[in-house]
Amino acid sequence: MKMFAIKKYTRAFALCLLILLSVCDRGTEPLPTSKVWEKDQKKMVLIPAGEFLMGTNLQDEGNTHQQIGTVKPLYLDQQPEHRVHLDAYYIDQYEVTNREYKVFIEASQFTYLPSNWVEGEIAEGEEDLPVTNISWMEAWAYAQWADKDLPTEAQWEKAARGTDGRAFPWGNEYEKGVANVGIDGAKKIMPGGSFPNDVSVYQVYDMAGNVMEWTRDWYQAYPGSEYASKKFGKNFKVLRGSGSQKAGHYFLEAYIYSFYRTEVLHEEFFENVGFRCVQQIKNGDRKPAAGS
Repeated sequence: MKMFAIKKYTRAFALCLLILLSVCDRGTEPLPTSKVWEKDQKKMVLIPAGEFLMGTNLQDEGNTHQQIGTVKPLYLDQQPEHRVHLDAYYIDQYEVTNREYKVFIEASQFTYLPSNWVEGEIAEGEEDLPVTNISWMEAWAYAQWADKDLPTEAQWEKAARGTDGRAFPWGNEYEKGVANVGIDGAKKIMPGGSFPNDVSVYQVYDMAGNVMEWTRDWYQAYPGSEYASKKFGKNFKVLRGSGSQKAGHYFLEAYIYSFYRTEVLHEEFFENVGFRCVQQIKNGDRKPAAGS
């Protein structure tokens, strides 16, 4: 009889817990799938909480990097493929533009300007292009001013790949001309969304091409990785995505995969590197459901 009583109370407790959880779920409204962030007026899209596949197990059996004269082996710093759980967050739907960056400059009196601006001004006709020629610190300063942050590698990769482990934002097959990447696109930086099929399942644009993007993270080995690099540590930041090029050295499909990583010194800046921001969901962001 004692064993029966224990089982009876255990079942009752479990039932009460389920009821309590369901009441809590009904007590808050679902997060909006998109919103305009007040500080910088950029549209952001929701990346729901949950797991996704990060990295890859691909192997370069032919040592392609040696054939094209590069030192870094393909794929090794992107291994192993592993599951990562992330809380919900919002990410900018498009990369930060010159026009938006200038608003930050004027509002904050930030003294570092993009190196391609002339006498502190954006070149005519480039207002709506992604801002480039800025270092990691300059991108981070904008994010802090906007009450946001730079995405972690994991946040960036999930926004690009979704949860099904796809290789590119649109699927698993590379399609020439879909993204503004390498010399397959416009061969110049374009306004965000100019390549409408370069879009992820979450409606985040230009994750494969246009400009490469700063992330928050230092260049480190993944958990379980057997690859050793002298660059691992806290000297190099990670760029994600790929960018447009006017002309090209060897440009491999491997550089376009959404799991590809590029490491650069954080004080450097480049003509095809920009950024976008994220905003982490806080408990106070969830509104009570009507009637609760």
